[in-house]
Amino acid sequence: MRGVGASALAGLAVALVAVTGCGDDSTSESSVTSSTTTSATSTRPATPLPGEPVQCGTGPWGLSVVVYTTKGPDFCAMALEVVNEYAAQRDSQPEGDIAVTVDNIRWVCAERQGDPNPYQECGSQNESADQIHLYS
Repeated sequence: MRGVGASALAGLAVALVAVTGCGDDSTSESSVTSSTTTSATSTRPATPLPGEPVQCGTGPWGLSVVVYTTKGPDFCAMALEVVNEYAAQRDSQPEGDIAVTVDNIRWVCAERQGDPNPYQECGSQNESADQIHLYS
């Protein structure tokens, strides 16, 4: 049976069941169960899961602040402090990496080449999972 698809086989099975029940004179009630399968849709939780990007609002230069962390949205206050300190130091050093320290955590910030647009990134030297991105 080359070329017979799954839907054709399913239709054949339904037809076979219908024909099998045609000559049945029994008094028992038969029940037909119909099931409808809907495709699963992805719904995003109100609170991001660990490691998912968290939107933290607008930062320096009017750029969007997005954090990648396992700490969730509570991390936004720290992220905004870091990017504001980075922006203050960037004014006096227009190129290269800039190290900033906020709450005894050292961050290294710099411009990175994105695809297609560049973005600013600050990476924690204490916790490698914590990254802050500034996007246009």
